[in-house]
Amino acid sequence: MTKKMDFSLLKTLTQLPGLSGREDAVRNCLEETLSSYADSVRIDTLGNLILTKKGTSGKTLLLCAHMDEVGLMVRFIDERGFIRFVTVGGIDPRTLLAQRIRVQTSKGPLLGVIGTKPAHITTEVERGKAVPLCDLFIDLGFPAEQVRQLVSVGDPIVLDRSYEEFGEGLISAKAIDNRGGVFILAEVLKQLNNPYYTVQAVFSVQEEVGVRGATTAAYGIDADVSLCLDTTGAADIPGVATQDYIVRLGNGVGISVLDSMTITPKSLFDEIVSLCKKHDIAYQVRIAQRGGNDAGAIHLSKTGVPTCALSLPTRNIHSNVEVCAKKDVQAMFDLTLLCAQEGLHF
Repeated sequence: MTKKMDFSLLKTLTQLPGLSGREDAVRNCLEETLSSYADSVRIDTLGNLILTKKGTSGKTLLLCAHMDEVGLMVRFIDERGFIRFVTVGGIDPRTLLAQRIRVQTSKGPLLGVIGTKPAHITTEVERGKAVPLCDLFIDLGFPAEQVRQLVSVGDPIVLDRSYEEFGEGLISAKAIDNRGGVFILAEVLKQLNNPYYTVQAVFSVQEEVGVRGATTAAYGIDADVSLCLDTTGAADIPGVATQDYIVRLGNGVGISVLDSMTITPKSLFDEIVSLCKKHDIAYQVRIAQRGGNDAGAIHLSKTGVPTCALSLPTRNIHSNVEVCAKKDVQAMFDLTLLCAQEGLHF
């Protein structure tokens, strides 16, 4: 039976800053929200939040969802107080122009805007090209001296955009990648009751810069099987051939067969698909020639862990207007809860 989800938590999570390596606000929120639902809670050396829920079978399921988001970092402050920056994670510079951001300083967040030379003073050649990252700057609206007092090189910067529900059950926000997966894992922990598996719920760090948190967390856990909860690009948009959609928004949870980092064991894939069919959970098969996620690190841990990535279809991924569908979130939650509660017998 489908259980309702509290989407207010997803709204809260997407609005928190959590650049790779600077996930503190997200981790603190999750620890406060979920500690009462776990038998043990710990934070490891790299910053992964790991919660344990004891099961009945003696077997262990590692559920992983990364907390970090793509963003920017202060690289240089010029003599007029304009900030130059680098990207952290895979952001397309084309999505950054004329956007709002928040610089996370030691004195609190500062609102700023990303600008470049305006169109009416550019050449025709310049107007015909995408603006390169080196031509973008951040304006905080303060005099240079004040900017230098407030901001330091190395301060993290996150995109700024409110959580909005629109259309037919759609959600748009920044950081749906991967607060969507984090939200689903949090809701699963709340709902588990005497599960088949002992669940090790890992909210990992630094996925966007090389699956670093999952690499260390998985090494410290003796898992029998693992599911990685993340987003994946839904390319069902104008300009993309149908054969290249990967997944479609609203068609259910994506179950990975293959991406650039992982091939799901056939027996595990077949078992998950069988559960979807048996319990009428909407799903779609994901094959992605590019991209990967924490599953790539987990399945190689120690002597190997059977691992499958479950993916939330997301349009405009790695931007501040990412879009997902509530019914896909629900399908991914239903499947993950079922696997943890009743077990994967493959």
